[in-house]
Amino acid sequence: MNKNIRIVALCLAASMMISLAACRPQGQETTATSETTTEATTTTSAAASETTKESETSATSDDNGLPLKGCKIEFKPEDQRYHYDMDLKLDTSRKTIGGHVVFDFYNDSAADWDKLCLRDYPSLYKNPKNVGYDAGVKTHGEITEITNITDGRNNGKIEMTRDEDVSVVWLPLATALKPGEKMTLSYDFVATIPTVADRYGYQDGVYNVTNFYPILAEYTADGWSHAGFYSVGECFYSEISDYDVRLTVPEDMVVLSTGLENGENKRSDSKTITIHADCVRDFVFSCSQDFEVVEGDYKDTHIRVAYTEEDYPEYYGKTAEVYLKASIDSLRIFGEAFGEYPYKDLEVIIAPIAAGGMEYPNLIIITKDSYAAEEDEESQDQIIQLEADNVVSHEIGHQWFMGIVGSNSGMQPWLDESFASYTEYVYDVGVYPDKSDNERLPITFKDDSSDEEWKANMTESGYIPINRPYYDFDNQFVYITAVYSMGKDLLIDMEKAVGREDFYAIIREYVQENAFRNADQSDFFRVLYKYAGTDNKELNSLTFKYLDDKGQAPAA
Repeated sequence: MNKNIRIVALCLAASMMISLAACRPQGQETTATSETTTEATTTTSAAASETTKESETSATSDDNGLPLKGCKIEFKPEDQRYHYDMDLKLDTSRKTIGGHVVFDFYNDSAADWDKLCLRDYPSLYKNPKNVGYDAGVKTHGEITEITNITDGRNNGKIEMTRDEDVSVVWLPLATALKPGEKMTLSYDFVATIPTVADRYGYQDGVYNVTNFYPILAEYTADGWSHAGFYSVGECFYSEISDYDVRLTVPEDMVVLSTGLENGENKRSDSKTITIHADCVRDFVFSCSQDFEVVEGDYKDTHIRVAYTEEDYPEYYGKTAEVYLKASIDSLRIFGEAFGEYPYKDLEVIIAPIAAGGMEYPNLIIITKDSYAAEEDEESQDQIIQLEADNVVSHEIGHQWFMGIVGSNSGMQPWLDESFASYTEYVYDVGVYPDKSDNERLPITFKDDSSDEEWKANMTESGYIPINRPYYDFDNQFVYITAVYSMGKDLLIDMEKAVGREDFYAIIREYVQENAFRNADQSDFFRVLYKYAGTDNKELNSLTFKYLDDKGQAPAA
């Protein structure tokens, strides 16, 4: 997202950046942790130790058959996950990331695969306009070098081709991969990291290294999905995988990543960190030689917030403490509402990026606002808290709606961005229970185009349908309004039509049924109408108000 859109997002009080069903809950209802201290560094073990179980019970569901509050979310079995094994090196002198990848996977479709599609997003930075920048990229990227591509079934070399969209890489297979058949693909790559304040880039001593290695695209009923990149929101679409990574960086680099560090091997001027991640859609990391870190825990999850001090150490240190508390509160509130966060780590990076925030598995990036550091203390506190309540909660909400329940963000962006915007509301209810509903309502932004242009995007309901592909919205402002603001309104209205606790339970069921797979809107509506019924007139009216005809559940 560009900086102007980020300002819009703050006005919306929403952040912009940003395969089988899981097991049922494990049979116990948990209560929230006791109140966290405001000094986040002292929460390291307190939140976990003070967590109590209200009761022990063998029940896994309520009287309606829905999962209980605080239910567990179980990983997919190992034999149903892909696996990436990567030896990587960050070269800070050349600003590159590269290495050797061994990828084990299987054909999980019903069709023969006579070719594979990889996505190589760093190559888009060769031309900054491809990623939404007309200016501001100090060092452009280069086309990623991908070499030594080998089919492990016969050790045959594969000659790749690219589309006009250079991020789309095709690998023709000499022998088709049949449904259910396994394969090992290996390759070497070197990608350039541009000097830009972005989700992928280097700025002010911080490397955000995300969507950086060639990753297998998702195979759908229409074939390989390779929709175009866009800079506003989540546009990545991938399968759940396990990762074993050995990452070599300069010796004094502080690294935060997806997954857990299992060891470190130091050399004279470098170190190699061993990292393992289970059941995630991607592997990313951020690092800096200047990172300061505050840490805490919620139950079994260790949380780290990293920042650089620069000229305002007290301000950024204070920001990190507030963000840590917001992270703990988010895991507590969302865990109870949607099912417990199943991972052992959560990393929060405060770094220069063009967006308000961006989400990745086990790691979120929140923009570093240097302008706020120059305000008076009262204004600073208000800005920090606003971003904690709306941006941090939004990006952590994505851990459920993008991370745990995946979706095709280009074709159905509301399934992650509208749901993540709704989690801001859920967070607000949990942290500020005494607020009135009017105080919680989002601000619906309308762009400065003519009324006629705006009306052209609306249906007879007077609303912009939220369940359109990103590519069907006339411009970014229309997309923002529909998917972030109106989508949040829709889910809040659905909650009111069904009742808060019942709606949370329905979402828990949606999460349980679709955990660690890619869902579509029919999966959500099937669960919603199964438990809310098809005769709820208020609920039925919302589909007319907010949705295109395609995909919406039929009214009774």
